[in-house]
Amino acid sequence: MNAVFIHQDSVLRDSHIDPESPIESWHLAPATLEALRTLASATTFVLLYGPERPAPLREGDAPRASAELRRLAAQIEAGGGRVDALITCTQQSVAAGRCYGDFPGLVWAASARFSLRPEACYLLGDSVLDLQTALSAGVRPFLILSERTIEDVFGRAEMERDFPVAIDLTTAVGYMQVEEEIAQQLGHEREPAPPVPTSLSLLGLAKELPTITIVSRMAQEIEDKLDRNRIRRKDIARWLFFLSLGALGLSLGVAYLLTHLYRVQPFPEFAYYVTLQFIPRPLRGALFILLGAALIVTAMRSLLRGTALGNWLNGTRR
Repeated sequence: MNAVFIHQDSVLRDSHIDPESPIESWHLAPATLEALRTLASATTFVLLYGPERPAPLREGDAPRASAELRRLAAQIEAGGGRVDALITCTQQSVAAGRCYGDFPGLVWAASARFSLRPEACYLLGDSVLDLQTALSAGVRPFLILSERTIEDVFGRAEMERDFPVAIDLTTAVGYMQVEEEIAQQLGHEREPAPPVPTSLSLLGLAKELPTITIVSRMAQEIEDKLDRNRIRRKDIARWLFFLSLGALGLSLGVAYLLTHLYRVQPFPEFAYYVTLQFIPRPLRGALFILLGAALIVTAMRSLLRGTALGNWLNGTRR
């Protein structure tokens, strides 16, 4: 499934609305609603994102999407369109550099949560920062001018301009549909995107990442399905617990058998050196414990770094 990330300012400017105007005055134009309605398909995941400008939360309240995003989503759905999730770049995520630019947290957080592939996604934005975010994540960007010139948007910024430029949202959606048709005819997608950080690594940055609010039934069903397939940390802990018990049982069993054989069965002379009998028993036991611990640590590092486990942790089954 491909996804489309849309900046709220792109929607507002397409309807000739000043993003800084009072939220009560926001009424999307019919042309804007029609463009967004064409994205409401079963194969396209629509995510609306924007900055945080909500009322202060009381202590203990769960983060919510900003009032601006919720108002736009409601108007889009009333106009026959669909928004699956709202991404709010909180003040903390912006201050930590975990939302836009070189660390495209808004794309990575959504990709990890909904098993999206950035190379199959698009981003409709209206600023240089939006373009930098898309390029850092490997997402295909579209710049929407909305009655501005290219110089008005770029100013003196220098960056590679290998992306479509559209005069309005309708044109951008049309360009995107054409590229999708070409990709289907060619039978392959764009170049692979940079790897998305694993869920474990993103979990450590949870407080610094954008917040995601599900607003559609389809998005909720996708998340529920992925949750059933996703390996959780408690599952890994349970596996390690039983693995350790099993290794301990095997070790004790082998020790008992060797002790019995030592007493009733003569061994060749080389067994004296193989079993390190020239070393005192306490030191010999310590050496074997250290060797076993080193092997277990090496095995776990290999497991956690493995592609298969990383894909499971991301809910990605490619």
